[in-house]
Parts: sequence; structure tokens; C-alpha cells
Amino acid sequence: MEDEFADGVGLEIPEHLLRVNVPEVPRACTLPGSSPIMNPRTLYTPPSIGDHMQRLLLILLALCILTGTAGAITVEIQPDRVVDGDQVTVHLHDLPNGTVFSLKMDGEFATTPGGAFSFSTNQLSMPFTLDKGTVTANLENTVTNTLVVRRGETQAKVGGDSKNGLFSTVQNVSITAGTYDEIAVSGTVLPDATTVRSSLILTGVKQGASDATISFTVHGVTEGTLTISVLANTAKVYGKEIALGPLQTPTQKSGAGAIVGVLGVVIAMVACRRR
Repeated sequence: MEDEFADGVGLEIPEHLLRVNVPEVPRACTLPGSSPIMNPRTLYTPPSIGDHMQRLLLILLALCILTGTAGAITVEIQPDRVVDGDQVTVHLHDLPNGTVFSLKMDGEFATTPGGAFSFSTNQLSMPFTLDKGTVTANLENTVTNTLVVRRGETQAKVGGDSKNGLFSTVQNVSITAGTYDEIAVSGTVLPDATTVRSSLILTGVKQGASDATISFTVHGVTEGTLTISVLANTAKVYGKEIALGPLQTPTQKSGAGAIVGVLGVVIAMVACRRR
């Protein structure tokens, strides 16, 4: 008997035992009192190309809306040059409420080494309110510094010494619609500096008319440049450089050049008489 099993002889397995019937897994079946049980292969359906295109179109539409909103703000700044006492105007169009608005005035002024300097914007007309307002002043090439914001009987004033020629201060100021008598910086210059660089920034959440004009007069500077920039939600919308001081005219020749010119005229007159 052991030899027959070892040789595989004498043991015959019925054919019906060799067939294995694997039941098909149903896509869904429901047990009494339970929810359908899904085939795991049917739980995830890959997104179609149409779904991808729809999502892409929605993203592009959102970007277009955001870009259109930001690009709708337009700014015009005049003039190209001012002398002491002239007016600067900043025309704003389609500036939405709730925008974090900034008016930035960057100046570079000619000064006397070791002397005093002063730059002010007077009669600044603010057509709307800037909630949570701040006034920032940055100065370079200075020794002492003062920032003044004055409106009627109300005045905010802060000062301090520079460190390595640099000074910066940020003041929380209620910037409501109306006219400000003076927003100014002043102080003394480093002994070896011939220019002072300054930056005045008015910032706040804008509330008011969407079309408006900011205007102010410039005082205290006879030579230099003033760059006016408008920012919306920290992004620069527009900027313009304005020349400060009168337009320089060509100077007349002097010295040897003038003498040569006079001699030429005399020689020409003598030659004419001899003829």
C-alpha cells in the first residue's frame, strides 16, 4: 500500500473534485437592514478629460476676474516739474473701497554738507479716509530728524537721531478725509553729504469715493527729484518722477571765450570800414 501511494498508482481523484468554482463578486449586494456593499473596484472613478477642462476654465476665469479688478485702477500724476510752492495732483479712478492704499513720496534733494534741510507737503487734500492709517518717514544722510503731521489745531510730532546716517519712524495716525496743513520732514545733514534722501508714505484701508484727486504743494526744496507712487494692496499701480526746481538754462561764455568773441567782432568791424 505504501509503495502504491508513493508511485502515484492506485489513487484516482474524481474529475468533479478537480474543478474549482470561484463565485463572481457582485458589484453591489444588499444585506437585510444594511446599505449596499460596493465592489472595491467601483469606488474610484478617474476624472475624465472634460472634468479637467472644466476645472482649468474655472481657474482661468478666477484669474481673469482678479486681474481685471487690479488692473481697473488708473492713476494720473501732474505736473512734470515743480518749483517751491507749486501744486502736485494725483488723479485716481476706480479705486475700490477696502483697498490697502499707499501714497509714497520719495525725494532726493541737494543740500549743504552739515547744514539744515526741510521738505514739506502743505495743504494736502485727502479726498477719502484711510482706516488704520500710518505715516512712515525714512531719511538717509542725516544727523537729526523731525516728522510733523499737522491738521488745524491737531499736531503729531516725532524726532530722533540717525544711526549711521539713517532714520526711520512709523506713526499710527488717523487719516480722515480733509485737508492737512502740513506733512513735513526736517533736520540736519551729515558733514560730508551733498544730498538727502527721504521717503514719506501714507497708508491705510481706503473708504470713500472711487474717483478722487489728492493734491498738495511742495515747499523747502530748490533742486532735486520727487517720485510719487501709488500702491494698492502693496502692489505698485503707478509711479512718476517729478523734477524739483527751475529748469536750468545754459550759462553764457566767460573768460577767454568771451574775449575771443569780442575780438572777432572788432576785427570784423575794422575790415568793413577799410572796404
